[in-house]
Amino acid sequence: MLTNEFAARPALIRHAIDQHAEWIEKSLGLPLSQAVIVGCDISFMDAAIPQLLGRVVCRDSREEPVRVLTALLESVEIPPLCAPMLQADPTGRTVDLQDAHDGVESRQSYSLKWDDGPIAFHIRGVPSPVIAFSVSYHAGTSTPCENVAQVLIFRRDASEQVLKLLERLGKPNGEPKLHMLNSLPQRILPCDWDQLVLDPSVTALLKNDFQSFFRREQWFKKMRLPFRRGYLLHGPPGNGKSTAVRAMLTSGKLAAYTLRLFDSRTDDEDLERVFEQAINHAPAMILLEDIDRAFPRTGESKGKVSLQQLLNCLDGVATGEGIVTVATANEPTILDPAILRRPGRFDRVVHFPNPSAALRREYFCRMHEQFLAADLDSVVSDSEDFSFAQLRESYIMAGQLAFEGNREICVTDLSSGVRSMRETTQLSSRRSNHAGFVRSLR
Repeated sequence: MLTNEFAARPALIRHAIDQHAEWIEKSLGLPLSQAVIVGCDISFMDAAIPQLLGRVVCRDSREEPVRVLTALLESVEIPPLCAPMLQADPTGRTVDLQDAHDGVESRQSYSLKWDDGPIAFHIRGVPSPVIAFSVSYHAGTSTPCENVAQVLIFRRDASEQVLKLLERLGKPNGEPKLHMLNSLPQRILPCDWDQLVLDPSVTALLKNDFQSFFRREQWFKKMRLPFRRGYLLHGPPGNGKSTAVRAMLTSGKLAAYTLRLFDSRTDDEDLERVFEQAINHAPAMILLEDIDRAFPRTGESKGKVSLQQLLNCLDGVATGEGIVTVATANEPTILDPAILRRPGRFDRVVHFPNPSAALRREYFCRMHEQFLAADLDSVVSDSEDFSFAQLRESYIMAGQLAFEGNREICVTDLSSGVRSMRETTQLSSRRSNHAGFVRSLR
């Protein structure tokens, strides 16, 4: 029988520190009670790998904070009885298809991630060692994945130098990132606006408005207008709301701050922390997904975050310069009306509908240039009411058919893909209706 025990985050961090308390105190030259413990979202640990293992490919080595920290390192140390625990991830093969045909042996390269700690960093400009920890923990059964806490321990008389270092490492470098509360930041796959097939209303209300907003910062301030923006993106799933957010982050060179609203351990204090983090790192985005499910008009919230706390945070962010708040919803009509009642909470409400016939035609033509000269009338007609996600799946099905026939994708393949997608959708709908009917009989 397995027993799972979930402890509070601070308790788990202190427990991890206690395992190496003697070594930490020896490294710092003072008792732990006289040290400072600071949590951060920068992976110090990976910067130690080249020092300990020589020239290897480190995970996230492309990230500016790791590169800067690696250049500043003089040396690193680990406890004598603590062997490094690393995670090796394959990064792809280093030979191409032609080399493989010519008999060249396939080679696999790996990137390395440091899985635990502690490590003592001797950093140029910091008068005493900085101890770094990576503590993995699980917040409870409702949390879908493991969380990671990055912790630094250092002498109090080195606080000024360490905090200046963190400020330097934490400066945004223009890469779009997602900061999930109590987790390490995740790199977001960049996306240009030109990659999107947008409804004209989305172009006007979102793309054009967002781009002009950041170009007119000085004008906003001169006119004594709050330099902030709020967008509510709504529409059926699969029509590009998340992709549009990626385009906003990429074009604005922003980081997004968010949290899991439906986690049973997420509460009002967590929501406030997310808003504070974004304001402290402005310009930045606050991302709130599926708020129609989290705050329905029925008042039956799906989590512990209260509607009043959300309203307080939305109203309070008006004082934060350079903050863009983005919320997504599938069905805004079920959203609690208090969220939209007060002007200024969301300046633009943008609908992401299923694509029109013109947009469906444009989407297919973008997927394969040979479709530009083809007759797509029947395919466009047969895909009526499809979402962009369903259009993509139709094209993937067409690609599979073309691959099996060892040919280029043609309109006939695409037509078959659309029909298969239609049948799949209808089958799923019948199953859903049948399940609802069975539940009604119980």
